[in-house]
Amino acid sequence: MDFNLSPESKMIVKAAKDFCDREIMPMAEQIIADNDYPFDLLEKFAKARMLGVAVPKEYGGVGSTHLNIILISEELGKTGTVCAYPMLMNNSTAETIHHWGSEDVMKKFLPPLCDGSAYASTAFTEPATGSDPTALTTTAVPDGDDFIINGTKRYITGGNKKGYGVFYVRDEEIKDQKGNVTAFIVDKSSEGYTTSAPWEFMGLEGMNCVDVFFKDVRVLKANILGERGNGFRILLRWIAGERIEQAAYMVGLGQAALDESIKYSKERLVRGKPMGFMQGIQWMLAEMKTKIDACRLLTYRAACIQDEGEHIDTLSSELKIFVVPTIQEVTRLALQIHGSYGYSKEYKVERLFRYAAHAGVVASSSEINKTIAGGALLR
Repeated sequence: MDFNLSPESKMIVKAAKDFCDREIMPMAEQIIADNDYPFDLLEKFAKARMLGVAVPKEYGGVGSTHLNIILISEELGKTGTVCAYPMLMNNSTAETIHHWGSEDVMKKFLPPLCDGSAYASTAFTEPATGSDPTALTTTAVPDGDDFIINGTKRYITGGNKKGYGVFYVRDEEIKDQKGNVTAFIVDKSSEGYTTSAPWEFMGLEGMNCVDVFFKDVRVLKANILGERGNGFRILLRWIAGERIEQAAYMVGLGQAALDESIKYSKERLVRGKPMGFMQGIQWMLAEMKTKIDACRLLTYRAACIQDEGEHIDTLSSELKIFVVPTIQEVTRLALQIHGSYGYSKEYKVERLFRYAAHAGVVASSSEINKTIAGGALLR
């Protein structure tokens, strides 16, 4: 068992850190002010070889590993911005298309997702459901060589950006309620495809989560991903990977919270001495460091197992159960160390604390993951 990163991975960590310092941090405040990221953000990621990371080179990808995606996500998490999410969405959606798509589908849709000219989306959630495939109301009805899609999807990241999305809908021609979800690749410029204004959240400014409205949207039968009726299985594989990516982002948030706390503890004077000399503060910092290290090792382990081709459904649920509340506690301790200043928007830890709150309800809730992990123990 080797706990050291490979030379390639170490290079990627350095490249990602340099990229964040050079490209992301200068735009961080503007993203929050605009509640949006720059239109060319993905092109910047593509030039830095951070898109299509796990996609083979013949389709425009890098041909690397999921671990290296996780390392990039962690560095982006340290910035305290949403910039990790469009990068992760393009990578995970492209990898999903590569895993399930036909040769024609891969040749058509993968290169734009890898070169940054198209923004990816993945869409299952609806106003009345976030996890139950039998409750979907968005429908696809066959019509010649096309399907006609009608319905509404909710909280769709990047749904308002140009590009493609994998949309999970109820296939009206399949009567089996347990297997009637089909995954369609939809061009977001299609006639009848519209979106709401972005939702406003307590954190994650610029996330671009919108409702998507389908009004008689025509999609070619050739754009079906995988087999008809197999959509929920495709989704579960994708979301298991998303949980690992989210964990890496959370580790980055936690590390940033610790770094800010160490800096503040050195600069803040109490009776003429740095606050960090106080035993209580040292104990809090030590607790934060230990928690982050544990989360990091578990996340790296999960990514390595994913690269080995093993099933990660239960493992990624266990990861979420541990990492989310642990890093949320780390950001709370950071706010506490900063005292009243930690509650001020002038300090980064205020944003880190808010951003960490999302992880318990995004990429499947913590409670659902406890059910997944607990149920696996009994089977």
